[in-house]
Amino acid sequence: MNTHSLQITNSLFRPRWFHEANNLDLALSLCVSGAVILFVCALNPEVMLHWFLIPVFISGALIGVEFFAWLRNRLDLFDPVGLVGAYGYYFFFVAPLLTALWQFHTRELLVAPNWLDWMGGMATLNCAGVIIYLGTKTFLGRMNRAPKAVWHVQHNRFVHLMALVLPITALVQAFIFSKFGGIWGFMEAFSTDSKAFDGMGWQFLIAEAFPSLLAVFVLVYKRNALRRAPWTPIALLAFLFFVTKLVFGGLHGSRSNTVWLMLWLCGAIHVWIKPVPRHLVAIGIAFLVVFMYVYGFYKAQGVDALGTLQSSDEMHTTANRTGRTFDSTLLGDFARSEIQAYLLYRLVEVHDYDYAGGDTYLGAFLVMVPKTLRPDWVPSKVQKGTEALYGRGEYSPEYLRASQVYGLAGEAMLNFSPFAVPLGFAVLGFVVVKTRALQLTDCNDARRLLLPFYVTACILILNSDLDNIIVFFLTTAVPVLAVLKMSTRIVSAPPASAGFIEARRLPSVAAS
Repeated sequence: MNTHSLQITNSLFRPRWFHEANNLDLALSLCVSGAVILFVCALNPEVMLHWFLIPVFISGALIGVEFFAWLRNRLDLFDPVGLVGAYGYYFFFVAPLLTALWQFHTRELLVAPNWLDWMGGMATLNCAGVIIYLGTKTFLGRMNRAPKAVWHVQHNRFVHLMALVLPITALVQAFIFSKFGGIWGFMEAFSTDSKAFDGMGWQFLIAEAFPSLLAVFVLVYKRNALRRAPWTPIALLAFLFFVTKLVFGGLHGSRSNTVWLMLWLCGAIHVWIKPVPRHLVAIGIAFLVVFMYVYGFYKAQGVDALGTLQSSDEMHTTANRTGRTFDSTLLGDFARSEIQAYLLYRLVEVHDYDYAGGDTYLGAFLVMVPKTLRPDWVPSKVQKGTEALYGRGEYSPEYLRASQVYGLAGEAMLNFSPFAVPLGFAVLGFVVVKTRALQLTDCNDARRLLLPFYVTACILILNSDLDNIIVFFLTTAVPVLAVLKMSTRIVSAPPASAGFIEARRLPSVAAS
C-alpha cells in the first residue's frame, strides 16, 4: 500500500477529532460562529441578547470544526463526518438563531411563555449530545476495521434479475394509478380523501422501489460510458430520475423521500462513477430547497396548487394562510429547533403526558403492517406526539392528530424524558463510524452503491423519526440491497485495496 493510502487509512480508522480538523478549522469555526452571533445580536438586540446564545455557540463551534474541514475539501464530499458536520452546523447553530431572529413558530401551536428559555434548554441538551457524538465517534473509530471482502457484480445475473424486478415494480405503480382512473385521478384522491390510500402500504412499498432500482441498473450497466460522459448529460439523467421519483412516490405527499433519494443518487455517482464537483452539489441543494417549498403547496392544497403556483400573489396569500412559507421549509422541514423547544416546554412545565417508554420505536417497525393487524397496545408516534403537544387523552384519529417530525432529540424526549436526549447521540456516532468503514472498499465493490444510503441515514437520524427512516430504507435501500445480494459474488479483498477517497481530495489530514 502506498504512502497516500496509508495516510488515508490512518485518518479513517484513527479519527481523532483534532487530527482531522487542524487548528485552522478550529479557528475558522470559532471566528465565524462568533461573528454570526455578533451579527444577529446587532440585527435585533432586544430579542437576541439572551443566554440561549451560549449553548448555541458552543454547539456550533464544536460541530463547525468538522464542517469547515469538509468545506475546505480536507474531507471527501461524501465523508459522513463532513456531511454530518455541515448539516449539524445548520441544525444546531444556524437554525436556532434564525428561529429566534424570525420568531418562527408552528402555526397550530401556542407560543410557550419565556420562549427563549426553552430554546436555550433545548440547545443545552443538544450541546451535550454533540459532545457525546464526537466522543463516541472518536472512541469507536479507533477500533474500526476495513472490510475484508469484496462484492463483485455478476453482470449476466444482474441483468436477468433487473429484467424481472423492474417490470414488476412498474406494473404495481400502473395498477395503483389505474385504481384511481389515472395519474390525475390519483392526485385528486390525494387532494380530497385523507383515507384514499389506507391499506395500500405494501403496494406503495413495491412501486416506490422502481426509481432506486432503475438508477442502480443504469449506474452498473452504463458505468464505463458514464465515466467518460461530460456532466451535462449526467445532470440530465439525474433530473429525469427526480421526475421518476415524483411519479413513483412523490405524488402522494412524500417530499422528504424524494430529497433523500436525490442525495443518495448524487453519492452513488460520486463513489461509483466519478467525483461530483462541489458547485454542482450546491446547485442541486438549492434546487431541492426550492422543490420542498413549492411542493408544500401541493401537500397543503392538492391539485388546486397548480393554480396557486401560477401567481406569485396567490402563492404569498396561500403560504400565509396554510403556513407553507419559505421559513417553515428552512426551519420546519430542514431543522427541528422550534418543535423540540416547544416539546421540552410541554414535558417539563405542563406535566400532561405519559412517556412512551420506547413504544414509538416499536411502533415504527410496525409501520408497514396493515392497521387492522397492528396490536392495539402499541401507540403510534402520531398518538404520543399529539398527547405531548396538546395533552393526555387529546389524540383523535378524526379530529386531532399531530403530524410533526421531532428528530433524534425529540423522539428521545417522547419516549424517555429530556434526560435521554444526549445519550441518543451515541447512536449517531456509532452509525457514522460504521458508515466510514465502508469508505475503503475496493473500487469495484458493489457496496459503494449502498454507502450513500448509510451516509443519508446519518443525516436522517438527526433530522427524522425512526418511522421515517424505516420507510425510506424499505422503499429505497432494501430493494437495492436485495438485488445486489442476489447478483454479486463475495470474494476476499485484495491486500492493497484502497477506498474511493483520493489523496488529492483529502490533503495532509493525517499530518494535521
